[in-house]
Amino acid sequence: MQGGEAVNSRALMVVEGQPPFYSKGVDHLLAPRAEREPLMRTIAHLVKPVRVWVNPDHTVETALILLRGHGLSGLLVMEGAEVRGVVEAPQLLGARLEQPVRDLLQTEIPVLSPDTPLKVAAEWFMQHHRTVLPVAQEGHLVGLLTVFDLLPEIGRSYDPMTGLPWSDFLREWSIEQLAAGREITVIFFDLDNFGMFNKRYGHLVGDEVLRRVAQIMKEEIDPDTEVVCRWGGDEFAIATLRRREEAGLLAHHISRQIAAIQLPDVDTPVMVSYGYQGGKRTREREQVHYAATVDNLINLASQECLLMKGAQGRAQGAQLALPMQAVTESRPAERRIRIQTVSYEREGRRARARVYLQMDSTPLSGTAEGEANLPRLVAEATLNALRRALPTPIAITLLSITETTIDTGYTIVSAVLLWESEGVQQELVGSAFLREDAPRSVAAAVLDALNRPIAHVLR
Repeated sequence: MQGGEAVNSRALMVVEGQPPFYSKGVDHLLAPRAEREPLMRTIAHLVKPVRVWVNPDHTVETALILLRGHGLSGLLVMEGAEVRGVVEAPQLLGARLEQPVRDLLQTEIPVLSPDTPLKVAAEWFMQHHRTVLPVAQEGHLVGLLTVFDLLPEIGRSYDPMTGLPWSDFLREWSIEQLAAGREITVIFFDLDNFGMFNKRYGHLVGDEVLRRVAQIMKEEIDPDTEVVCRWGGDEFAIATLRRREEAGLLAHHISRQIAAIQLPDVDTPVMVSYGYQGGKRTREREQVHYAATVDNLINLASQECLLMKGAQGRAQGAQLALPMQAVTESRPAERRIRIQTVSYEREGRRARARVYLQMDSTPLSGTAEGEANLPRLVAEATLNALRRALPTPIAITLLSITETTIDTGYTIVSAVLLWESEGVQQELVGSAFLREDAPRSVAAAVLDALNRPIAHVLR
């Protein structure tokens, strides 16, 4: 019986050569990142260290004791520092206890690397019905990956209905592009009147519409320069390296493709609204919060999408001219919490902000005092009001409040917040136009970031 870390230069043979267990059908798993798809979530954070293993001469009984004692589904089979294969519980349970492990060895397996995409690894597990694989980096064994750790992560990262990744994929890709000095444009799509569509034709037809829309987007994008995700419900998003005007043409083309979808016994066309932002910065960034920049672009694109949706409702489906010229304030129709009054009083170097909100029929109020700083004090007062309505495990912290003048001449006030709940942290960004009533604009930006997550918590 052996235990501890198994790392040795001889392990280089595992990934660079073709030992007996190397499978030619999985070459793409070992390809450098540049030869694979654009940035995807990887298995790196799921890799577990190799604490125990067996060698080919150990018995089935020894392997079973290790599996049960450590709560494992499979074991690496090591000979010296070389991985010879794996053995798994289903094989061992049907074998004689005194039988050597080498008789049951699975050799047709790949060796993953930490930057293997989650989805690629999951597809291999599903196709081959295996539960454990070795992971190596630069020729050295670094750990193993089990299907039981992987599948829950896949479920969180990819939408099983459409096959598209969720929003974290798009955000990670976008952040990487900005950090590399590239400009991005975000396109936000929202199917029109999809709730009524579902009621009229049923959810099975609605699900098929979502799958068709996802397929159109996957076919129309260039995987070398853009990514697509399902944002949630009937919303989708694309992040692209195209300039703003080119992104607008892509969005318009996709909307025409979606309108051409035909389904049996469905006589209502599938219409989509869209908005797009970005692709126009020309100066180098310094000390930029890339995640906040991405979230702000997404937020502005979604607001622009709402503007198109409103125009289509007034013009019975007519599309706005390209490119769009303005964005609108955050979505009042979706808000559970509304602003009643906001005040800001200054006395010398000190000031006080008061915010009065209404959640359904419940009034909420909050205050904040300190050194005169209108945006920060109003934002803190708004958060103090909202905290009264939230369960105690939830904590909200103001990270920053900024103003940005966009190319149309409007000024946007943006709030970056940290939402913490049960050990999980998430940054939220909200924006609103900076109007003459500046305190109210700041409160609107904070609500724009929080209305959806609060609605989800309180529903």
